[in-house]
Amino acid sequence: MGKQINYYMGYHDFLQIAQKALDSGCEILTREPGKLMRSNDISIVTPDRHNYYFYLPEAGPLDIQIRNGQESIGGYHSSGNVLIEAGFSRINHSGKAISRARLFSISGYYEKGGEWVERPDCMKKLYDKLARAVKKIAPYTEITDNIFSTKTDDYGSIREWTHKEYITPELLELKKDKKYHLS
Repeated sequence: MGKQINYYMGYHDFLQIAQKALDSGCEILTREPGKLMRSNDISIVTPDRHNYYFYLPEAGPLDIQIRNGQESIGGYHSSGNVLIEAGFSRINHSGKAISRARLFSISGYYEKGGEWVERPDCMKKLYDKLARAVKKIAPYTEITDNIFSTKTDDYGSIREWTHKEYITPELLELKKDKKYHLS
């Protein structure tokens, strides 16, 4: 369990979230095949790598584990308590699809003895700060899509479905004007 906000945001907008994390004292981590890359600089965030972790050293030590011969972090253990998972949307121009990204932080974990270890307060504050930034950059927007109905009375027919999503103006324009779909 944890806190999560899903959103649709491109690379350039995500740079603002990453910079806010850096300004708050975080290191940015990302995975390379076999190892983790760490940096205190925004240059680690590149358009071809979509998933990152924000590590706040004041929250506690980072427990890097080896799984299947590769360095691993996150999850429901001490390492997950000091990280926030973040990323930006993949835009598939040939398939006209925009993937969902998220900001995620666990609420705590159980130690081997069964004792609950709560996420540090500084991580709660950092998550809330970054979530507010996401909501400013990607406002909650009402979207109407055409879907195939799964209801008995009109099964298989096309109908409108209205829902709300956190989406940046740039990606909303792709969705509306160029007919990209959210995935």
